[in-house]
Amino acid sequence: MAEPYPINAPAPIPAPTVRINARASLWRIVDTLAAAGWGELRAAPQSVRSYLLALARLADARTAVVEITDAQAAERAGVSTRTVLRARHWLQDHGIVTMPRRGARKGRVGVASLIRITKRSLVRLLPQARRAKDARAHARAERDGGAPNLTERRPFPSLRRKTAAPRERGARRGPTPIQQQLAAEAASAAANPPRPETLAAVRAALARATSCGSASVRS
Repeated sequence: MAEPYPINAPAPIPAPTVRINARASLWRIVDTLAAAGWGELRAAPQSVRSYLLALARLADARTAVVEITDAQAAERAGVSTRTVLRARHWLQDHGIVTMPRRGARKGRVGVASLIRITKRSLVRLLPQARRAKDARAHARAERDGGAPNLTERRPFPSLRRKTAAPRERGARRGPTPIQQQLAAEAASAAANPPRPETLAAVRAALARATSCGSASVRS
């Protein structure tokens, strides 16, 4: 009978690494490029990458063609329409985006633009992006103690009184104002004890109050 988990079982064969080429889906290419640090697109404005991500979400995975207006792209990317125009011009100048049909407006009805993302241009950016990412990782690893921490260090707030002055090590604090007031009242009471007739009057008043309370309970 074979063991369910034999010790001498052969090691699992790792899955073959799938190379990204222009036949891959558009979103897979863009996601791989983003994971590699964007390459040449890293030096571009952030709006260029946001616009490219918005187009890749809506474009056809195989043909990389999307029909969209500038207003829709601006809403998707979280930027203004002017920023979308500048981002598209940047991508067109670098051969990443082409526009087979430009949008127009007919009254209140707008005609969307037809935009095609060149997958080959994105695939050509991958080798340089991976090399640049590895170089940045090696540079961080060679630093002494890692990356410098430029955040100002602040003491963690105490769970006790927030307004209390910091206590010095080995120093003993004096009495608080409340303790000083209680000590003064005790000293004054010890120096001026009550007179016997005052105590007798207080006892008589307590006796009368007790007798009145018992009489009201009987009634």
